[in-house]
Amino acid sequence: MEIEAKFLVSDEDTFKKLSMAGHIGPFAMENMAKDNFKDIYFDTLDMALYSAGYSFRCREKPGTIFYTLKSLDNTGSAILKREEIEVAVAEKCEVSALEEGRLKSLVLDVIGAGSLFPLFEVMHERASCDLKSGSINVAQLSLDDVVIRFGGNERAYMEVEVELREGTEDELRRLADLMTGDPGLIPGSSSKFDKGLELWRENMYMSAEKLDYGDVPFKKDVNPIPFTDLLEDYDAERAHARKVTENSLELFDRLEPVHRLDPNLRSAMKMAALVHDIGVMTDMKNHHKVGRDILLSQPPAEMPFPQYLILPWTTFLHKKRIDEDKLAKLFVKKKFSALPQKMRDDILKIAAILRIADGLDYSRMNSVIGNIEIRDEDILIEVKGPGSQTDADRAKTKSDLWNLVFDRGLQFMTVA
Repeated sequence: MEIEAKFLVSDEDTFKKLSMAGHIGPFAMENMAKDNFKDIYFDTLDMALYSAGYSFRCREKPGTIFYTLKSLDNTGSAILKREEIEVAVAEKCEVSALEEGRLKSLVLDVIGAGSLFPLFEVMHERASCDLKSGSINVAQLSLDDVVIRFGGNERAYMEVEVELREGTEDELRRLADLMTGDPGLIPGSSSKFDKGLELWRENMYMSAEKLDYGDVPFKKDVNPIPFTDLLEDYDAERAHARKVTENSLELFDRLEPVHRLDPNLRSAMKMAALVHDIGVMTDMKNHHKVGRDILLSQPPAEMPFPQYLILPWTTFLHKKRIDEDKLAKLFVKKKFSALPQKMRDDILKIAAILRIADGLDYSRMNSVIGNIEIRDEDILIEVKGPGSQTDADRAKTKSDLWNLVFDRGLQFMTVA
C-alpha cells in the first residue's frame, strides 16, 4: 500500500528553498540524493486497466526496469492511499514474460489477449531525501521537476511527494499540515497518471480539431461522455472492441499509401472501432442503427464537434452487406447528405477499413494480421492463427465497401 501526500509547487524559488531546508518542523531531512528517470504508462486501446481502476507503468533506471501497477485514488483526500505492486527486472519484457505473481496475474486477467500500448511518458528530475524523527525514517520526500510528453505535446510542472515509510499516518498528516502552511505549496496535486491522461485527451481533441470540414449545419443537443463510460454503460464486448481497434489501426497505418486519409483521422479510426458495437446489447439485430442513434446523442467526449459525427455513420455502416444501391440510398438520408462532401468521403473510407477489421475478429480466436503486400492490381493480406480461415473469409465478405470506395481490391491468405 502506498500512502502519500502530494503538493503542486507554484514557483522555482519554493522548489529550491524546500530542497535546501534541512528540516520540516521537527523532521530532519537527511540523505539527499538526485536522480533522473523516465516512466512510460501503458494500457490497452480500450483502457481496460484504467476502467478496472489501475494505472500501469514501466520505470527505466540504469540496470533495472520497474513495472508498477497502482490502484487509482478518486477520494479527493489530501492523503492518498493506493495499492501498489512493483516488480523489478533486468530488461524490458512483455507482462506475460514476468515471473508469476500478483502484478502479472492481475494485469493479464484484466487485459486478456489484448496488447498494451504506450499512453504517454513522464520524465523526472528528482531530488529525494529521508524525513526522520530521531532514528526513525518517517517518510521519503521527493521533489520532482516533471515533463509529461505525448505526441509532440508536453506539459511541465513541479511537485512534491511525501510518502510514508516507517512512520504513522498521524505523522504523515502532521508533515502535510506543516507543508500546507507554505504559500508556495498547493495541497492535493493530482497524480502524474491523471495529468498524463489530461494531456492524452487534449492531444486527441487537438488532432480532431485539425480536420477542417468547413461549415457543418447539423448539430443537436448532445451529452458527450468519456468513451470508457460509453463502453461500460452499454455493456460493450470489450475484448472484441479492443481487437477490432488493434486491427483497424494496423490496417490504417499499413494501407496509408492506398487510402491516403489525413493522419489526423487516426484518432477517429480508433474511436470508430472502439464504439462500433455500442448498440449490440440494446438491440442485437439492429445494433448498427441503435449504435448510430446512441452516438448521435452521446458522442465520446474525446472528440469535438463536428468530428464526432464521423462515428454514428461508421457504426451504421459496419454491419450489413453494402452494394452500389445501398450506398446510393445512404446519400439521400437527410442527416448523412447534410454533411460536407469531404466528411462523407472520409466516413466511407474509415468504415471500409472498420468492416475489414471487424471481419478479422469474427472467430474471436485472436487472429493476427501478417504480411501486407500492396501490389499493382490488388492488396494481399496475410491472416495468421487458429481462426484465420474463418476470419479471412469474413473479412473478404466485408471488403465490399472497400471495393466500392477504392480501385484496388483485397485478397486474403491464411496461415494457421
